[in-house]
Amino acid sequence: MRAKLHDTLAKKEQMQRTVFLIDDDPDRLAVLTAQLERGRAFATKGFASAARALEAVATEAPDLVVCDAVLDGMDGVAFAEAARSLQPSLPVILIASPGRTDVMERALAAGVADFVTRPVEAATLLMRVKRALEEAPAQELLSTAARKAFDPHGIIGTHPLIQELRVFVENVAAVPHVSALLLGESGTGKNLVARAVHAAGGLPTYRFVEVNCAALPTNLLEAELFGYEKGAFTDATQTKKGLVEIADGGTLLLDEIGSLAPEMQAKLLTFLESRTFRRVGSTKEMKVALRVIAATNVDLAADVARGRFREDLFYRLNVASKTLPPLRMIRSDIPALAEHFVTRAAEYFRKPVPRLDAESVERLRRHDWPGNARELRNVIERALIFSRERVLRVPPPANPATADAGEIVRVPKGLTLAEVESLYIQATLDDVDGSISSAAERLGVTRKVLWSRRKRHGLLDEAEAAPSAGRDAPDV
Repeated sequence: MRAKLHDTLAKKEQMQRTVFLIDDDPDRLAVLTAQLERGRAFATKGFASAARALEAVATEAPDLVVCDAVLDGMDGVAFAEAARSLQPSLPVILIASPGRTDVMERALAAGVADFVTRPVEAATLLMRVKRALEEAPAQELLSTAARKAFDPHGIIGTHPLIQELRVFVENVAAVPHVSALLLGESGTGKNLVARAVHAAGGLPTYRFVEVNCAALPTNLLEAELFGYEKGAFTDATQTKKGLVEIADGGTLLLDEIGSLAPEMQAKLLTFLESRTFRRVGSTKEMKVALRVIAATNVDLAADVARGRFREDLFYRLNVASKTLPPLRMIRSDIPALAEHFVTRAAEYFRKPVPRLDAESVERLRRHDWPGNARELRNVIERALIFSRERVLRVPPPANPATADAGEIVRVPKGLTLAEVESLYIQATLDDVDGSISSAAERLGVTRKVLWSRRKRHGLLDEAEAAPSAGRDAPDV
């Protein structure tokens, strides 16, 4: 069977492209056939059974398959996996209902080339089919390159959630020009993951371009993305390429996508659907082929429900999505991350790489890290700047619950050092609701040392100050 398939592929040169259509609903199948045969651009063959279509793939070698996601006996994803095992470079376009992100994620792993959501418009389907056929030669090349080029150590950690993230990166990188959505709290590394996808794509000569959608007003953002012609507006003294054009062939990261104004959301959707755009002030349409990754720390699904974000744009971006785990959910990886940041910071500051103090590591592991990996990196760098030792001791990170009250201690002028120390100890105790253990940890001393300093400054309460038989201070 494989020999016959190979012979068929070898004989196909400039013949009319053949598209297989699979849908177990006869009416929908007839509509799909009519949509693609309009203009006689393709020869089509319809199948009501995925099993029969698979047999035909093995012998007739179609150029592309359009398949419904839900079929009797074998769903669209299973068909795509089986078909591509026979013909690895075969592009498969899946038709799915809006919001079926579970199906889309499975399909992405199976190597599906593109998705079309219902209701299917003829122009959209035709454009997607043409684009998938144009990109077919590159798709298998990218898939192979991604498997070879992706460094699994680029994303630090061994937690199962991090392992899932690595698989996501590999799957997205293996499909050319797919849209992806990265979600998660601030500081979880969305930019890092986007760069990992780009690097795993196997095309290092192309650009990774990042734009912060919240940093510019809508009129400037459009010009920044799509460029402008000379004379398009008052300050347009020369023609300028936009970031979309600069990223052609590579990856465009749209950070803070949730901040887009409604009019810009509409323009972005049009671009994502067609991968065509016009520079501001121009009537000429330009086409690019690039991967678009959007990132945000807001709940886009909730914004869709509130009418703040376009539903159709959300579904277009949500073809492949991943929510990055906050640091408190992957505590077992904190020591490895901390060591990584120590090494990087030492290289940057041109210092010898110190060893992390064991107590500091445990303290870092217990902290909740509301700022996630970015906060951890900042804490490590701050500690290293002031350290002169071969062992790096990291002070306890600030408690976010008391940050507003405890970050600033106002000290009047004219106090002695002893009075300043007394004032600071008392402020620390107030921040931690009188907890001696927490205050000692915050101040970087033992409970015994803190008791001694409190005694010296008259900060002990009556019970603590009362004479006790056989001891002057609490145990360490």
